[in-house]
Amino acid sequence: MLDRLFRKLGYVPVSSLNLMPPETASQTPAVAPHRHRASAFEFDRAKLDGLCYSYCDGDFHYYAVGRDDWIPMGVAGFSLVSQQQCRTWLNENLRSRVWVGTGTLESWHAENRPVLDRIGSRELVSPLNLAMATVIGEEELVPFVEAIEMAELFALAWQRARVASPFFFLANSEHYAALRDHHALRFAHEANDHALERVTEWLATWFAARGLTVDGTRCLINLPGYRALFYRAPATL
Repeated sequence: MLDRLFRKLGYVPVSSLNLMPPETASQTPAVAPHRHRASAFEFDRAKLDGLCYSYCDGDFHYYAVGRDDWIPMGVAGFSLVSQQQCRTWLNENLRSRVWVGTGTLESWHAENRPVLDRIGSRELVSPLNLAMATVIGEEELVPFVEAIEMAELFALAWQRARVASPFFFLANSEHYAALRDHHALRFAHEANDHALERVTEWLATWFAARGLTVDGTRCLINLPGYRALFYRAPATL
């Protein structure tokens, strides 16, 4: 009734300033922080290591932690068991490699938790009968290692080979350079790299023995339901 009275007095109701109908606006899904750059990532340009794809266009670095349904071997290794220290190490490695923020990491973990929580609980597929084997090597032993044991072997090998120095200085003295290149330190570095390479091969065998498809060349594991993290950072950092 008031509406009719106002119209007679010359007042016209102002239309909503919202150009999108309320029911349409409410149906528009929000993009998760770890998926903001998904459509723009160019996999054909990217190189791949144990943690992520990456490339640079001169202005920005672009990163993808795996691709949908394919998880990097490093991420899978740290996710074998629900262990807080493994989660911490994984996050530290991703921050160091990808420079990703906490909110993006938490969004990625939250979406993939149902998939990653089951990655270490898979059963063996047609296990080898060790009692009948005439020669037992490491490849025959790997499938029978427990998930928590495989997680420890991988995580410690990775951390020894990829530990990040907390020290920063602009220039190295010639005395420091001579000591840094000492054969004892060089041999330790080479041994850690070799150990990580070998343990990564064991990890691939462990997953393959549980029916998962492993791309050993690219260090990726086919894990249906996995959703990759995408991130962009300025090249000047």
